[in-house]
Amino acid sequence: MTPRRTGSGARAPGAARRAAPREFLDPDPVAPEMLWGVHAVQEALEARARHIERVLVARGRAGLGRILRLARELGVPVTHLPRKVLDRKTGSGVAHQGVAAVVSAARYADAETFFSGLSGRSDALVVALDRVQDPRNLGAVVRTAAAAGAVGVVVGSEGSVGLTATVAKASAGAIEHLPVVRVPRLASMLRRLRSEAGFRVLALDPEAGRPWDRVTFLGRVVVVAGGEGSGLRTGVRDACDDRLSVPMAGGVPALNVSVSVAVVLFEAVRQRRAAQASDSAVGDGREGRP
Repeated sequence: MTPRRTGSGARAPGAARRAAPREFLDPDPVAPEMLWGVHAVQEALEARARHIERVLVARGRAGLGRILRLARELGVPVTHLPRKVLDRKTGSGVAHQGVAAVVSAARYADAETFFSGLSGRSDALVVALDRVQDPRNLGAVVRTAAAAGAVGVVVGSEGSVGLTATVAKASAGAIEHLPVVRVPRLASMLRRLRSEAGFRVLALDPEAGRPWDRVTFLGRVVVVAGGEGSGLRTGVRDACDDRLSVPMAGGVPALNVSVSVAVVLFEAVRQRRAAQASDSAVGDGREGRP
């Protein structure tokens, strides 16, 4: 893949070499868009003109106090990695000055704007994801959430894939229409949705004894799902009101996270449509007619 320049940055080569340590391999097979150089990265953080997924710093690189402070204030993860790995990620011959930043393929919605927009919505449905690392799963969840009439998707930044090109493709364009919010502390956002906005927060947990079709999804509801294999972190699970499962048969341990979310969201759609039909019947006097 030929690197594509964007301002003072470019796309890194699509595949990391086998010699790269596993911890430095990107989960997204599509090369991310990148900025590099002290001034380019610092200006992007200061202006907040483009969303920075994470900042990459060569080990031993000093003099980046301003960049590190800005990243911390904005909740942007910082990864320290060997200079040779940073060389490979930015591309040969690039003067990255020991620092680069991965930029998202689409804009995130502002968390406060999203939160304030929930007022007045008595039947809002929100999806929250904890540590979903597969970009195809994230894209599929965004697409399903949009199709089910959800008002947005909230993603925890820690250990989660961002809005990469693969996510955009898997969402079939839904990320252009459905707000996706990224927050540094997902558990805190869930508690806020409960206490300040009156949402019921329901966690998908394979170990839960309560099946998904025995839960009411009317009103303000957040459906929370964990990442592939790791599931929900304890702090995120504790921030939820209740847990529910999608029982499996035939020895299958669990569904893919995007499929599990789809099952639950469309049960919510079914219940809400049934409630609306019942209200309409009462309104026009048809209830109780033979």
